[in-house]
Amino acid sequence: MKTQRNFHFILILIIGLSILALIGCTPAVAPTAETPVETEVQPTEVQPSGPQRGGVVKLSVPAPVNTLDPHKVVSHESFPATFHLFSALTRIGPDFSAQPELAKKWEHSEDAMTWTFYLNENAKFHSGRPVTAEDVKFSLERVLKEEESPRGFTTIGPIEEVITQDEHTVIIKLSKPYLDLPVDLGGIYPRIVAKENIPDINTNPDGSGPFKFKSWDPGGNVVLVRNENYFILGEDGKPLPYIDELHIVPIQDPHSELAALQTGAIDVMLQLSFDLIDTAQQDPNIQIDGTPSGYHVLHINVNPTFSKNEFEATIYQDKRVRQAISYIFDREAVLQIAVGGHGIIGNDQPVPPFHVYGCPDLPTRQQDIELAKSLLTEAGIEPGTHFTLYTTAGRPGLKEIAVAFQEMAKDADIVIDVEVIDVSRYFADMEYKAPFYVDTWDNRQTINATLKQFYITGGSNNASNLSDPELDEILLAAESETDLEKRQELYCQAQKIIQDHAVSIIPYFKEYFVAFRDGLMNVFAHPMTYMWLDGVWWSK
Repeated sequence: MKTQRNFHFILILIIGLSILALIGCTPAVAPTAETPVETEVQPTEVQPSGPQRGGVVKLSVPAPVNTLDPHKVVSHESFPATFHLFSALTRIGPDFSAQPELAKKWEHSEDAMTWTFYLNENAKFHSGRPVTAEDVKFSLERVLKEEESPRGFTTIGPIEEVITQDEHTVIIKLSKPYLDLPVDLGGIYPRIVAKENIPDINTNPDGSGPFKFKSWDPGGNVVLVRNENYFILGEDGKPLPYIDELHIVPIQDPHSELAALQTGAIDVMLQLSFDLIDTAQQDPNIQIDGTPSGYHVLHINVNPTFSKNEFEATIYQDKRVRQAISYIFDREAVLQIAVGGHGIIGNDQPVPPFHVYGCPDLPTRQQDIELAKSLLTEAGIEPGTHFTLYTTAGRPGLKEIAVAFQEMAKDADIVIDVEVIDVSRYFADMEYKAPFYVDTWDNRQTINATLKQFYITGGSNNASNLSDPELDEILLAAESETDLEKRQELYCQAQKIIQDHAVSIIPYFKEYFVAFRDGLMNVFAHPMTYMWLDGVWWSK
């Protein structure tokens, strides 16, 4: 059984941000000779060392892939398809660093407002056409349009202009100094597409990633095949990936998902549910890897587009109600109930205390039922008032945290009606729309991506519809500040304001686990819950 990574060791890696995460393959078993049965010497069976080629890997995801357009993806299950079909300029490493992908190198001006990216000359789309600077310009400009990329338009830095210097050189001019641009350009949305492919992107996507499209049954499997002309080489000097095919298989029930892994019907689980870790550990044919990653959150939407009645549409605009909800939580208890203790306590804003930009003097809210009741009374909430909390069983811990809060709220004399929505429509129907719902968010690649898009007025992931001019000003100033101490102070101010608003009730930061079949090499849990399988291979 593969030993899980030491949690605190990973925290130290993340604090440093510059320490390379040494994640590699498990060495092959040393060759041995069988004991001879006859007097003649039997030949020794030598096991091949290093990556082997061939085979199929089946990856399970908790819901069907909903789009193959990388600029429009909205949920976790679609990322493995778009990541493997479409390349980005960079790839975000396990240490949150930007690593070369389509861009083989980059540089910036002294003021960090002009960046130059040099493309890999061997990169081609699956159709055979070379990837050019014009493709990068078109793709980034498309992501920057809110109507084309509703979740992505504020996630790729303060880009002002994209210029094609020549066929393989792109110059990006920014509106302000910004040192994290290469990291942002390896995120979910800024994947490079072919302009001529947009009309057919969901039926015959033409990317430049390590796998090519074979088939997609909406509601069912996605089948990808090896891109024999991929521009990144493996350890054997040949183009990645090592495997021949990647199948993405939706399985909504986590128990059924683990059963499929145990029988070999699938080979990798994108996410192992917390309550199934012990079961998986007892199976000698299953390996587990884990890392700190993200948080669960009760989003309180001050301006919902969907609500059951006028009361729920407006009541959360009262900060006293939101703060009362935050004081109802017994954070230690809900950490155990929802994720089996696999995490650390949070404080209602998304920067964990171990982060380089964590705010050391930001206090953790303790459960205070009397204070919660007092705040509710001040806000005119009568005992026995009903509030609807939406959740889904399709993500580990989301139903559990909702039910735990439902029980805790009884002591504050309010009633929480938990509505469990099927995961196939939860993120389309409830996320960003409902007044009060549970969500899960993974680590973001930069501090700017962690805070700005979620809390600045009009941000692409501003799930609470919060608008605070003072907070906006601080976030914009922090984004372009190049002095580390001043930047840390600005982000600390922002975290205090966010916690006070209580629009994101974050009781804990969770760990992320993946499970996979023994013999599948180089699979690891990425702290942003990203998964790349172009570097995996079967050892037997």
